[in-house]
Amino acid sequence: MAPLPPLATITQLEDWLQVPRGSAPVNTVTLALDIASDMVRREARTTFTVRTSTLSVRIDEGRIALAGPVRSVTSVEVAGRTLTESTDWELDGDTVCLASPYHWRTCRRARVTWEHGWPIVPMEVVGLVLDVTARACVNPKNLRQEATGQRSVTFASETLATSLAQVEVDKLARYRPQRSLTSRWGR
Repeated sequence: MAPLPPLATITQLEDWLQVPRGSAPVNTVTLALDIASDMVRREARTTFTVRTSTLSVRIDEGRIALAGPVRSVTSVEVAGRTLTESTDWELDGDTVCLASPYHWRTCRRARVTWEHGWPIVPMEVVGLVLDVTARACVNPKNLRQEATGQRSVTFASETLATSLAQVEVDKLARYRPQRSLTSRWGR
C-alpha cells in the first residue's frame, strides 16, 4: 500500500508560519508534515481520504452503524441474501436501517460495502497538523528558553515538540469512527 500524502502542504505551513514561500527547508518540513499527519491519523483513527470498505458489521436492533462519514452504500447482504435499497433498507446518516428489523432478528451480522471518508481534509485537521509541525520546526531542540547575547527568547509553554496536546486530542475525538450507541451483553 502506498504511503498516504501529508494532511497539509509545505505552502500551507509557510503561510501558517508567515515566512516567504520557498524558504522552508523542504526535507525537514516534509518529514515533520509526514510525522504530524501520521500522528493525527492515528489519534483520529481515520485516514481523511475517501475509501471503499466491505466488512461484516454487527446488526443491532435492525440498525447497522458504519464508519463514516458515509458517502454511499453499494450493497447490504444479510444471511446470504442481498437486500434492496428502499425496499429492505435505507441509509440514515452513517447508519443502515433495515426495513423489517423483526425479520432479521436472528441475524447478528451483515456484509456491507460502502464508500466513506473525506474528499477534502477538514480545515480543522489541517490546522492541527500545521500546529504540530510548526512546534517541531520552530523549536526543533525542544527548548524552554534560549539566550544569545542581549537577546532572550522564552517559549510560551512547555515544549510539546512533535506530539499532540490534550486539546488537539480532544478535537480529533469527533473524527473517530463511532461504535453503536446501544449494545447488548452476550451478542
